[in-house]
Amino acid sequence: MVATFAMTMLVCADVERCKHFYRNILELKIGTDAAPHWADFELGNGGRLGLHPTTESLSVKPGSLQLGFYVDDVDRFITDARTAGVRILQDPHDETFGRLAVIADPDGYPIQIATPAKAASS
Repeated sequence: MVATFAMTMLVCADVERCKHFYRNILELKIGTDAAPHWADFELGNGGRLGLHPTTESLSVKPGSLQLGFYVDDVDRFITDARTAGVRILQDPHDETFGRLAVIADPDGYPIQIATPAKAASS
C-alpha cells in the first residue's frame, strides 16, 4: 500500500497565537478551526498544515520542524513580516535556486520563505 502525504502537524504552545500567525502573516486559508484544541490550513498544493496543542502525553516539543513556502517577492515579504513584528532568522540572500530568507513562527519553528530564480529574475 502506498502512503500519500496528508499534512504536516506542528505541536504548538498556543494554537490560537499560531493560527493567527499562519492566517495573517502567511495568509493561509483556514480549513478547520477548533482552537485551542486544533486548527488546520489548506495549502495551495493540496496539502494541509495542522496545529496541535502541546500536551503532557506528547514527547514532541515546539520548535522541532521546518517548513518552506514560495512567495513572489521574498524581499517584500520579509519587509512586511518585519513590520508585523515577525522574528527574522535569516535575511533574504541568494541561493542556487533563487532567493531565500528564514523567519520564525510564534513557537520558534523556522520557516523558509523563498522566491525561485525564474520568479526572482522576472
